[in-house]
Amino acid sequence: MQAFEQFTDIHISFFCRTTYENEKCQNPIVLRVSYRGERRDIFTGLYCYKSDWAPKMGKVSRTEPLAVAINRNLDAIHHKAKQRFDELRFSGDEFTIDDLMDRIKGKEPPPQTLAEYMDLKLKELNDRVDIDLSKPTFYKYNRTKNYMEEFLLSKKRIRNIPVSRVNADFLTQFFHFLRKEKNNSHNSALALLFCLKTILQMPLRNGVLKTNPFLELKISAKTVYRDFLTIEEIETLEKLNLDSEFMERTRDIFLFACYTGLSYSDIYQLKKENLIPENDGTFHIHKPRQKTGIISIIPLLPPAQRILKKYSPSDDIREFSWYVPTNQKLNKNLKTIGETAGFDKKLFMHLARHTFATTVTLSNGVPLETVSKMLGHSETKTTQIYAKVVASKIKMDMERVRSIFK
Repeated sequence: MQAFEQFTDIHISFFCRTTYENEKCQNPIVLRVSYRGERRDIFTGLYCYKSDWAPKMGKVSRTEPLAVAINRNLDAIHHKAKQRFDELRFSGDEFTIDDLMDRIKGKEPPPQTLAEYMDLKLKELNDRVDIDLSKPTFYKYNRTKNYMEEFLLSKKRIRNIPVSRVNADFLTQFFHFLRKEKNNSHNSALALLFCLKTILQMPLRNGVLKTNPFLELKISAKTVYRDFLTIEEIETLEKLNLDSEFMERTRDIFLFACYTGLSYSDIYQLKKENLIPENDGTFHIHKPRQKTGIISIIPLLPPAQRILKKYSPSDDIREFSWYVPTNQKLNKNLKTIGETAGFDKKLFMHLARHTFATTVTLSNGVPLETVSKMLGHSETKTTQIYAKVVASKIKMDMERVRSIFK
């Protein structure tokens, strides 16, 4: 009984503060809340003459329309304060008088469920698309949200979960769902899981999630061999006869990526102002990467300049104009082009970026730091992946020499 009395020991009242007057010589009406031995005051925004205030009633004593309107507002404020108290009272959580005052002032509590935080993050990311965020990145977060909804329904038989219940075991189960049920590769599933890691930063900051569950997660990325084209394969593509203008343009866009290291989204966004002329008649690309915003500075090799000139109505390659279809459409046609060329490996746009990093630059002695700058990597350890590929290529090349010198 004592605990109940303590929990409901609240007093809500109004008083007229006589220590302050506005320009009309009226005094402010203040809401006073007392709870568990503590007291807080909030200015209501209403004024009256102190001679019109009835302290025992906590209202204005007059009956003209203005006084009636003030009293009606005071009743509404009292009702709102009591309602906010009841919301906290029946939430089952401990709260302080400051928590109550925040509610009365209209400060909403932070979200409590995983779905709420996912929706908030998706809204934020959607507002950033084509500003400092690429559409593919947004789609990846949206896919994570959709997969999570499906996971909760199919595996947990629920539509939502308190974010406070997200722990390492929950993340591991979701990872296996992405692998087995949705057929994602190990690293693709991990990338989707890391979208969830970003989403959880907000509840961690708000204190709704007490500890970071990813600190206990025992899943790491697997080393993946990054394929690339050889010089001979690039030359084969350049000489390949294709039966349509569209397929030829697809091949040229791919080769341009091989010679510049630009990703699909950066080629899609490439504009005249990104091509900077040099005094010797050459050009370099100066462009922030769509994915990271980091500036890429890439000297244009002669084959890349010839490709742009092919699509320019004048001798100025900066006047180039070509239609870049969707990444999916390009990759579909690149697969056909690769088969036409007789390649065993599958062609896709990002393979061109791997080719630039390995065959075009690192294999020809370009320093790792320079390649990293051209690729727009935020740190050289990302570029180091390609250095390992080059090392394996050297080993394979030397195997042929080894067979000679037995």
